[in-house]
Amino acid sequence: QEVIDMSGGCGAKFSIVIATEQFEGKRLLERHRMVNGALAEEMKEIHALSITKALTPEQWKQQQESEMPQAAA
Repeated sequence: QEVIDMSGGCGAKFSIVIATEQFEGKRLLERHRMVNGALAEEMKEIHALSITKALTPEQWKQQQESEMPQAAA
């Protein structure tokens, strides 16, 4: 998981990347609803939340592997 404060330090705007097994079998909208539900209390103080990525651990692993530079042959 990664949380980035994009508000210049005032804590009003965040961008997050999250990977959890709880997202298995869930569509993107359901995943976003789960995150928003888990942060319901915090959302009262936050102006904006951007869920950059909401992935399963396997999706995270595949993404990381695809972003790694290929070793020279």
